[in-house]
This record gives sequence, structure tokens and C-alpha cells, in this order.
Amino acid sequence: MRGLERNVRGSGWCLTRVRNQMTRSGLALLLAVFLGAPAMLSQAVPTFVGVRTFLGTPYVTNLDDLHADFAVLGVPFDEGTWGWPGERYGPRGMRESSQEYNHDLTEGFYYIDGDHTVLKGKHWVDVGDVPIMPTVPAQTDDKITEMVRKIRSKGAFPIVLGGDHSITFPILRAFDVPVTVIHFDAHLDTWSGAPGNLDHATWVNRAVQLANVKTVIQVGQRGLANDEEAMGNARKDHTTIITAEQIHRKGVEWTLSQIPGSGNIYITLDVDVMDPTLAPGTGTLEPDGLNFSEIDGLLKGVSAKGRLLGMDIVEVNPMRDTTTRTEQTAIRLLIDTLGAAFN
Repeated sequence: MRGLERNVRGSGWCLTRVRNQMTRSGLALLLAVFLGAPAMLSQAVPTFVGVRTFLGTPYVTNLDDLHADFAVLGVPFDEGTWGWPGERYGPRGMRESSQEYNHDLTEGFYYIDGDHTVLKGKHWVDVGDVPIMPTVPAQTDDKITEMVRKIRSKGAFPIVLGGDHSITFPILRAFDVPVTVIHFDAHLDTWSGAPGNLDHATWVNRAVQLANVKTVIQVGQRGLANDEEAMGNARKDHTTIITAEQIHRKGVEWTLSQIPGSGNIYITLDVDVMDPTLAPGTGTLEPDGLNFSEIDGLLKGVSAKGRLLGMDIVEVNPMRDTTTRTEQTAIRLLIDTLGAAFN
């Protein structure tokens, strides 16, 4: 770079000359990029540099060393899908897109609307991905349960990036307290699978059998994406169903009024609950989904219904969305939800 000379002294690098015209803010950014120092600006480094972790958080490989408020865990698994494969690339895609919000996360997230900051002082880490055992899903599921249980034992909030929706069942197994599951999805996921089978269309039937799952509240199902078999099983499972069409007609506040206070809450967010114009990067598209204001308002409102214990984002398929807006929208929804729950 012109204006900089590089000297080697011992084993280190030195900056020896900088053009007089360089401003202080420019120098601060330069040092942040080249030396890894915290930046003075709202975004630490350009979005195209650095090793990818979620939101640029520290990477913790040993869960015994975990000391954080939020721990991000990837599950690059899509062997449970009935439709388009590619959800295994969801965690990678979301980590990449999250760089738009990469900064010193202890400063929190500032919203111009309302002039307020959320999640200030919170510490985030990325613990990498669950070890995947290709073609042996039961072993992968056991690893998911093990790692989420370990995260919880260290006092951190698990944020799980999928992966197809079958991963929610082994996540829920890791909770040793009663939970109400709030399930955002275009589909009921209550179809009848083969005996012993676990996939993204049947996981609810398995989840309701867990002793720690009090009930499942299903939000956003719609259109032609479900059938009488799935509806019959949902009735047997005693789930509560609020359709997307009801939300469109009656609004967010009415929808939230149908969801009772629930003690401990776990949120599972299938991105196909959103309209395909907002989230095209998923395997099973269905028109007339929720718009951003609807899903954002619901997620923030649900977080006030009890104590949020964990959250997953599933069915993100970057191979079907070259614009990356699906991943970007999902990350924004995650931040908004956590901001409402922990602020």
C-alpha cells in the first residue's frame, strides 16, 4: 500500500510511515483491519474480510471453556428433508450474511426507531458445528442433544442454525425443564412417517411425546401446504393452530392474544413461514406467507409470554436464494427476538 512501509524487526511487523493526509478515523479503521484491534466505528471491519463466525463472535471449540450469554451452534444437516436438499449449507450461509451486523457485540444493537439499544453488555460466542455422521442420522441427533445440553449446563442460551426441521426434536431432548414450543412454519409437520423415522415433516409427532414438552403452539400454517392426514395428527397431538390467513385477517395483536402465558418457551422458526418474496431460500415454498412486520411482531410478542430458553432457525437453503435475503432476514428476526426477550 502506498504511504505505508513495512519493516521486519525480530518476529513482528511495524508500521513506519503514514501519509499526513490520513484522518484519525481512517487510521483507526486501518489498524482494526490489519492488527485485529477493536474498531472505533459501529462496524468493526469490512464485511468481506476475516474468518466467518456468526456476527464475528469469538470461536470457542471446547465447550468446557464456554463463558457467554449466547452460544451459536450450527447443524449442517438436511437428510431429513422431503424436498429440495441444500439446508446443510444454512449455517454457513447465515454466518456469511451475519457479517452485515458484525461489530463489538457488547455495545448491543441500536435501533433508530425509538432511539434505543438492546442486548448491551451481552457476550456471544460461536461454538462451531455439530459433528455430522452422514447417512447415520440417529448418531447426528445424539450429538445435537449432547451439545445443546452442554451449552445449557454452562449457563448459555442456545441459538441453533439449521439444517432441516428434523433437528428440533433432538434439540428439545436436551431441555430438562418443561417447555412450551412455539412453532412458526407454513407446514404442520405432523405427517405420519415410517416407524422410528424422524424427518422434517414428522418431528412434531415425536416432540409431543417428550415428557418435558408441555404443548406445541403452531403459527403460520397456510394454503395448500397441509392435508387432512397432517391435520388429523395435529388434533391427536393437541396442538394449537393459528393459520397465516387468520393472522392476515385479524392481525398480530389478536394472534398474540391467542397464545397464553407459557412459563418456559422454546421458539423454532422455519423460514418458510414467511412469504416466498421475503424468504425464497427454502425447500418448500408456499404463497401468501407472513410479511416482515407480521413475523417480527409475533416473535417479539411471543418472547414476552414467558422465559425464552432457546431458539432455532431452520430450513434455510442458500442454494435457492442467490440474493441472500433469506439469511439476512432470518438473522434480523433473531436479533429482534432476543432483544425483546432479554432487554
